[in-house]
Amino acid sequence: MGDPKFPSKHYDTPSHPWQKVRIDEERAMIHQYGLKNKREIWKANTKVRDMRRQARKLTAKANDSQSQKEKRLLLAKLNRLGMLEQDSALEDVLGITPGNILDRRLQTQVYLQGLSSTVKQARQLIVHGHISVDGAVTRVPGMTVTKLQEKNISYSPDSGLNSDLHPVRPGAKDTYSDDSDAEENEKTIVEEENKVVKEEESKVIETKSIDVKEKTTKEETTKKSGDKK
Repeated sequence: MGDPKFPSKHYDTPSHPWQKVRIDEERAMIHQYGLKNKREIWKANTKVRDMRRQARKLTAKANDSQSQKEKRLLLAKLNRLGMLEQDSALEDVLGITPGNILDRRLQTQVYLQGLSSTVKQARQLIVHGHISVDGAVTRVPGMTVTKLQEKNISYSPDSGLNSDLHPVRPGAKDTYSDDSDAEENEKTIVEEENKVVKEEESKVIETKSIDVKEKTTKEETTKKSGDKK
């Protein structure tokens, strides 16, 4: 059992530390889901392996009444978590990937619902207490969100992000229409001026190249005429 002060790990680490394909995949997943470290990916992989192992055991004991009960409980749980559809079978459990588990994290759901501009900002808002689930402030980015909880994710009542004019809130810049329009107009004017300047420079370079070619052709013709004489 071990000492309660030093609990054992609830995830399995990779068998080999230096595998380029696995490292590249983990790096892409960290960037996609805004994870803090690879430990969260290893936890998701362990959960997927446990689900697949349980599904294989239940398929091997399909005629047992206890296995039928555990099958219904497993499918109902995965449906409640939003990982499987209503009329799914045990074969569908084998198709679950770590991405399906990471999609159900609170951090990912906050970003998908448009409460943050980026995935990393979603993690920051959760840790700082700006996000509430079912009316309660939640500071755990890795919390698994169910289908019912997914509909009740919002800003916490005491958060300043409830105001539409908050600068951190996504889409807040749209409220300052005058300033944004002026900045956009200035950008377009500068871009048009840069295009005109580049076109003029290209024309000058073309004329210079033409003059150089004409000079070289004249010099070659004069040399040829001198050689003939």
